[in-house]
Amino acid sequence: MDAHGRLEETLHRTSDLLASLTNYAALVVGPKSETVAVRSVQMVGVSPTLATVVVVLSNGSVENETVHLGDDVTDSHLAAATGHLSAALAGDALSSAAAALKPSGDPIVDRICDEALTALRSSPSDDHVWVGGTSSVAAAFDAVEVVREVLFALEQQFIVVSLVSDIVQRGMSVAIGVEHGVEPLSACSIVVSPVVVDGEHVGSVGVLGPTRMNYPQALATVDVVSERLGRRLRDY
Repeated sequence: MDAHGRLEETLHRTSDLLASLTNYAALVVGPKSETVAVRSVQMVGVSPTLATVVVVLSNGSVENETVHLGDDVTDSHLAAATGHLSAALAGDALSSAAAALKPSGDPIVDRICDEALTALRSSPSDDHVWVGGTSSVAAAFDAVEVVREVLFALEQQFIVVSLVSDIVQRGMSVAIGVEHGVEPLSACSIVVSPVVVDGEHVGSVGVLGPTRMNYPQALATVDVVSERLGRRLRDY
């Protein structure tokens, strides 16, 4: 299994672990590709005026985008751009790429590098969420309609990611009922904790359950699991 596969397996197991420890639905939001360190960069010419920038990340995933070239670009320029991008970005996250890239001394190479970074930054950077313990939702709520609404919401990744991200960005660790602002989940409380690697917020873990949940236990468990996940992610 490659690094990307191991990362996904780790996040999946973390959601299952958190669900089993709390008996609530567990939410694990993984790191965005822009926060993962760059392992290598390659510029590949596909036509006289087009190239593909291929970035391999430390978690094993690959980002690639098309770059439009001018008529004055040669294979030597692409090779030089590959070397310049690799030297500047290897070991750093894509989010800090612009600050890390300095002029090469060749305006054509610099233009290629700028176009490559622009293409990479403009590509969608989707969050992925792993949900564990959905079977516990039915036991946590008495009303069938509430169970149906909660399960439907948990199936919508963008709802879960937005919910968890909003709570973390507001500096909160607990949102009870309508405090989180998601109407289909108004009967629920959310307990979350950011996942931090080397001082950077790279993801989040949390649990979703009824408003009568055991908050001290949920807070303690989520904190421990987020810290443990942060330590594991340092290896990717």
